[in-house]
Amino acid sequence: MASGAEKTPANAVRVERLDGEWAVQIVENGKVTQRLFETEQFAKNFANGQRIRLSLPVLPQHAGTGK
Repeated sequence: MASGAEKTPANAVRVERLDGEWAVQIVENGKVTQRLFETEQFAKNFANGQRIRLSLPVLPQHAGTGK
């Protein structure tokens, strides 16, 4: 029976800007961990590696790099 509340996905990876650094948040089996990086590209590379490890779709390297 659905409660209507959003559930955290079992596995997910996202990159976001956080206090001047780039944070990669990894959700694995519902548990969230985070790694911080100084550069956006290092964060995106790490995130894609985690996506591969978790069998999630890999994002193109050029996504979101417009200035």
